Amino acid sequence: MTTGETDQIYTVTREKRRVRALFEGHDIADSDDVVTVRETGRPPVYYFPRRDVFMIFLRQTDKVTHNPHKGEARYFTIYRDQHIVDNVAWSYEAPKAAFDSLSGRIAFLAAHVEFQVDGRSAADTEAALEAGYDD
Repeated sequence: MTTGETDQIYTVTREKRRVRALFEGHDIADSDDVVTVRETGRPPVYYFPRRDVFMIFLRQTDKVTHNPHKGEARYFTIYRDQHIVDNVAWSYEAPKAAFDSLSGRIAFLAAHVEFQVDGRSAADTEAALEAGYDD
């Protein structure tokens, strides 16, 4: 879908595979019900259903941002094994209609969280998809 004045292209899909998010080598989310948003020029963003996120390690912060296409995002800080990373996760509780499938799901900054898709790194999975392999 093309949205906005900047011709930004977003593709929203349901992952066919199990996706794990690891923080400092520990599971922070693990699900076979992940929605992926691919945006022109950026790595994919994985949105996990809240039920599959280890919420015991997250605390909502006061940070709120507004994306003109998706809506209002609320942020979370990770507290795990005495490691704290502020505003590393976010959620669209009531996204705009085009992004309704993100409602209540949580995404994580790739700079702080490692993603695995069916046991492979997310980068390896994306490379295989770009090459036309979808095993």
